[in-house]
Amino acid sequence: MSTITSCSPDVVVVGGGIIGASIAWHLAAQDANVTIVAEDVGGTATPDSFAWINAAYGNPKFYYDLRYRSMARWRLLGDEILPGLPLRWGGSLSWDMPPEELEEYRKQHSSWGYDIVRVERSEISEREPAFADDALPKWGWGLYAGEEGAVEAADAAHYFIADAEARGARVLSAEVTGFVKKGNRIGGVATASGEEVHGHHVVLAAGLGSVPLLATEGIALPVTSKAGLLVHTKPTGPLLNGVAYADELHLRQKLDGRILAGTDFAGGDPGPDPQKTAEELFAKLKLVLKGTEDLELDYFTVGHRPTPQDGYPTLGATGLEGLTLAVMHSGVTLAPVVGEVISKLVLTGKSDPILADFSLDRFNTTSTTRRSDGFRA
Repeated sequence: MSTITSCSPDVVVVGGGIIGASIAWHLAAQDANVTIVAEDVGGTATPDSFAWINAAYGNPKFYYDLRYRSMARWRLLGDEILPGLPLRWGGSLSWDMPPEELEEYRKQHSSWGYDIVRVERSEISEREPAFADDALPKWGWGLYAGEEGAVEAADAAHYFIADAEARGARVLSAEVTGFVKKGNRIGGVATASGEEVHGHHVVLAAGLGSVPLLATEGIALPVTSKAGLLVHTKPTGPLLNGVAYADELHLRQKLDGRILAGTDFAGGDPGPDPQKTAEELFAKLKLVLKGTEDLELDYFTVGHRPTPQDGYPTLGATGLEGLTLAVMHSGVTLAPVVGEVISKLVLTGKSDPILADFSLDRFNTTSTTRRSDGFRA
């Protein structure tokens, strides 16, 4: 990948969700001339996400490291650089797995330096008094991860983009249908209206939309869609202090007072009748929480999240000069670190070592494969 040497390089970012917005902001903050091209500013998957910021259970160390680094950057951005970001740091409580799996989770992540501890039922009740006694773990304890939080993802995407615009970025509402080539390199994008947007570099951060765009250049991106249903209540008074993962019910309270819930953090299967699924989920929510007699279901959403074949982000080079890729699930947690490392890659040509495990070429059967411990074999 070549380094951009212009004092004020022109970079086109395709995608207006949380990932594209973060990349655009990081580029604009380093004086790049940025054009964001997106059909929907705020994204399509982003508004329908649970938006939990975490390092997650069940991931190998190389992926944990990426997530944990991004958590730290969320804090830095919210505390010092962009204090208007809609973040809430209340930690998380979990008892949504059998006790032996919870204990393995605690041991593993504690050994990695994560702030996660065992808490008894009494402390769970102290931290989240709205939970009914019957909803608490029957074996008597759960886990508390003090570093975790949540963000209103679509609002954060708009905030990133607005600040990028204040730094000179331009937003174009358009459907991207392909790429513009200058010689042997990508030099911009073509839109459905016939307009071309030129730049020294293009960053493709369009989620599921990245798949057909790369296909126009003969590049296969093994990413599919998985639907997840979440219910949103009408705003209510304070009920929850952080994120909670009860038995088959993950929930948090948004900054606007709504309770957001799904059967898992990414939302559950909508089933053949999403309205019925949402009503059943809301009924369960009211049983789990105390003081919800007047709580009302407002609406439900069905998000279609990008799901990479192996579960891990795809970041970096595409094999085409001038085109960099950033597509993943867990975009909300990863947005800050992806913005940081992708902007560095685009502007300097230097690849952060943490990108090594997330390259597109890992899907090439002739390329080096990754062992489960994150090292390359």
